[in-house]
Amino acid sequence: MGGHYLRQLYAPLKTLGRKSASLQGHLAGAERGFALLDRTPEVTERPDARPLHRASGAIAYRDVSFAYHDDRQVLHDISFGVPAGARVGIAGRTGAGKTTLVSLMARFNDPTSGAVLLDGLDVRDFKLEDLRRQFAVVLQEPVLFSTSIAENIAYARPDAADEDIRRAARLANAHDFILGLKDGYQTLVGERGMRLSGGERQRISLARAFLKDAPILILDEPTSSVDVKTEAGILEAMERLMHGRTTFIIAHRLNTLVRCDILLNIESGRLVSRLRPSEPGGELAHTEVNVIR
Repeated sequence: MGGHYLRQLYAPLKTLGRKSASLQGHLAGAERGFALLDRTPEVTERPDARPLHRASGAIAYRDVSFAYHDDRQVLHDISFGVPAGARVGIAGRTGAGKTTLVSLMARFNDPTSGAVLLDGLDVRDFKLEDLRRQFAVVLQEPVLFSTSIAENIAYARPDAADEDIRRAARLANAHDFILGLKDGYQTLVGERGMRLSGGERQRISLARAFLKDAPILILDEPTSSVDVKTEAGILEAMERLMHGRTTFIIAHRLNTLVRCDILLNIESGRLVSRLRPSEPGGELAHTEVNVIR
């Protein structure tokens, strides 16, 4: 009789032990989350910030410099202008400051000196939420959440209807591969999207950008981690996505920058050349050594 009761007691105790270990992990995660929420934002909104519905997309940098807290100067006196709807290629060696340069537009950082203008106004004059709605960003390594494909695409616009999500996936050349999965749009992608290939993750990221429909697009090395065959499908989707938008493309592969209107070459945080492919000497083939590093 006593053995019978002991056996009945064993299973709940075993379960309690497993839950206790799991609880410790959850508490540690919650502690890190609260610590992040308690941090003071480095970028703040002005009390009199103005609203912004939809920008035209003209961007200008005026004597922009930037340094991190350790006083390491990353950008030095950069000035250039980009008309609305233009495509801008940004080239330079790793660590030259390319990603930092574009991060200033959406105020992920603020310049140490100088100003970044959107449609002729300092980006610091706008409400921060409104400003960031003007940008869609596609990174080299897309950030996916451990949920369904549909929810990952809808992250760009949480109130999007199912048909809007599917339309964005079609434009990104993602619809066919999604339908080929057992659970289709309800397929769980796993932690950081590890159940999908690199090319599939990138197309989900492009679908997000289509769904957001922002006037300004930032493509940061969007094809550097995929093979040539996959790259062709991504480039086709990117061409559709860039139509009618101001686009900044950070890339090393020449074919990604072929159709850019302006080419910027960054070296050690300095703008060393600014070329238009249509200008004499501006053809991409003639500037391979100086512009593409």
